[in-house]
Amino acid sequence: MTSPRSALLAVLLASAPFTAARAADAPDISITLAPVADPRGALTRMDVSVRFEAPPQGAALAAIAVTANTVETSARSMTALVFSDARGVLPVEARDAEKDGDNLERTWKPLRPVEGPVTVAYRVSIDPTQPGLAKPQYELRASDGGLSGAGNAFLILPADERPRALSVHWDLARAGKDARGVSSIGAGDSRSSRPLRADQISGSYYMAGQVGTYAKGTFFGTWQGRFGFDGPELMDWAARLQSFYGTFFDQRPASFGVFARTNPVNPGSGIGLTDSFAFTFSEKTPIADLESLLAHEMVHAWINSLSDSMDAPGGLGLSWFGEGLAVHYQRLLPWRAGLISRQAFLDDLNSTAARYYTNALIATPNDRIAEGFWKDTRIRVLPYDRGSLYFASVDSEIRAASQSKRSLDDLVRRMLAERRAGHAMDLTLWKKLLGQELGAKGLADFDAMLAGGTVLPPSDAFGPCFKRVTKPLKRFDLGFDPLILVTPDRVVKGLKPGSAAEAAGLRDGDRILNRFPQDALQGDQDAALTLDIERDGQKLSFTYKPRGETVDAYQWASSAHGCATN
Repeated sequence: MTSPRSALLAVLLASAPFTAARAADAPDISITLAPVADPRGALTRMDVSVRFEAPPQGAALAAIAVTANTVETSARSMTALVFSDARGVLPVEARDAEKDGDNLERTWKPLRPVEGPVTVAYRVSIDPTQPGLAKPQYELRASDGGLSGAGNAFLILPADERPRALSVHWDLARAGKDARGVSSIGAGDSRSSRPLRADQISGSYYMAGQVGTYAKGTFFGTWQGRFGFDGPELMDWAARLQSFYGTFFDQRPASFGVFARTNPVNPGSGIGLTDSFAFTFSEKTPIADLESLLAHEMVHAWINSLSDSMDAPGGLGLSWFGEGLAVHYQRLLPWRAGLISRQAFLDDLNSTAARYYTNALIATPNDRIAEGFWKDTRIRVLPYDRGSLYFASVDSEIRAASQSKRSLDDLVRRMLAERRAGHAMDLTLWKKLLGQELGAKGLADFDAMLAGGTVLPPSDAFGPCFKRVTKPLKRFDLGFDPLILVTPDRVVKGLKPGSAAEAAGLRDGDRILNRFPQDALQGDQDAALTLDIERDGQKLSFTYKPRGETVDAYQWASSAHGCATN
C-alpha cells in the first residue's frame, strides 16, 4: 500500500460527482490562462483573467486561499491585480482572515455597487528554484518544461456558493513551441459538463507546457516530467480500471483526468480533485506503486467523504469513511478486474495491516484525529488503516448475516444512489443502513471503532484465498519528538535513550535540514531514514531504521483451501 494521500483534503469539497445538472442552465465563469516562458524556455509566470457574475451586493466579491492545508499559495506573490466591471476599474478592499482554524483566506469587498460581470486580471510569478515539498501538491510549480497547480493555489474566484458553468481558455502564444494546456475539465479550451461551485473550481487542476498526454474514451492523462517507464502504459492501466469502477459503482463521469508531476521529496502522494486527481512521482517510482495510488485516488471520484455539519474541523473526523473505503477498494476492485495479482492484493493488505497493528497510537479516538493529523504521521494514517479494516469487517459480517446475498458493496451503492437522488449521504444515512444490516451489534461495533477500539476482521474476511496469521513486527519510532518536524527550526528534542536514532548518532539540539515523507516510511518495515542535520556549524548525515519495540501483528497469508486462482 502506498502512503496515505492528501486526497482526503480535496474530497472535503463535498461535491456530488457526475450530477445531471446542465452547464447551459447556469451563469458563466470564464478563466483565461496565459503561461509565459523565459528565453531559456522555462515557464516563470502566468497571466490570469477570471470573469464572472458578481455575488449579491453587500457580500464579499471574490476570494482566494493564502494558505491551503499548510501549503502557501500564490496569493502573496500576485502582481498587476485589477478588478473591473461595466463601469471600468472597480475599487476593492482586501481582508485576510482565518478559515477552518488552520487556513488563511483573502477576500475582496467592492467599495461601490457592482455593475455587470466582474473581471479579475493579475499576474502570478513562478519560482523555478522553489524547493520540493512533502505537502499536498497544490502550489503552482514550474519544472520539466511545464507548470502545474490546483485552482486553490492561484485562482481568485467568486466568494459565494452559486454553481456556474466553467469555461477554460488557454493562451499559449508565449508558452513555447508545441505547448499544451489541460485542466480538470479537459484538454485545451474546454467547458464543464455541469455547473461548478467556486470550491469545486478551486479543486480542479491545471497543467501546461511541454507535457505528455493520453486519452481513451472519457479518460485522459497528463504528466509533467519523465516516468521511469512508458507513461501511456500506466495511463492505459488507469483507463481500464476507471472503466471498471464506472460499472461497479453504476455511475460514469462525462470525463475524468489524472495529472502527474515530479517531486523527488514526496513521490507517490496524491490529491483528489474535481472529476480528476493529481499525483507525484520520481524517475525511480515503480509503476506498481503508482497503480496502487491511481486505484486509491480514483475511488474518490465516486466516494467522497460523508457530509455532516457536526464533523470535526476540516472534515478530518469523517475521513475514516472516504479514506477507509478508498483503501479497502484500492486493492479489492483491481483484483476483481484482473488488473493486479493475488500477491499484489496480499502485499497491499499486509502493508495496511502491518502499519495499523504496530501503530503505537492505535487507540487514538476518532474525535482526536483532526487535532493531530498534521502533527504526527501515526495519527494521520489511522483513518486510512483503521477505516479500511473496519470496512473489511463490516463486509464479512453483512455477508454472514445475509447468507452471502448482500455485502458492503450493496450498502455503498445504496448510499451513492441516495446522493444521486438529492438526499444527504451523511452519518445518519450510514448508521441507518448499517443498523438495517447488522442491528444493534453492528452499531455498537461502529461506536467502538470510533472510540479507538482495535479492529480485527475475521480470518476469512478477504475470502477463501487468504487466512489470518500473526507475525513479529517492529513499531515505527523516529526516536525523537515528531512534533519538532512541524516547527520552523526543526531542532531535535526528546531523543529517546536506546533508540535507533540515538545509536545512529543523532543528538538533542541537532537541526534537521532535509524533509521526508513519513507515511510511506511508517508502512515499510525495512525502510531506512537519512537525516541531514546541522550541529555546531557542521553538516552531518545519519541513517537508521526508524523502528522500536517488536510486537505481534496480524497479517494475512495465502490459503490454498477452496481458493480459485486469480
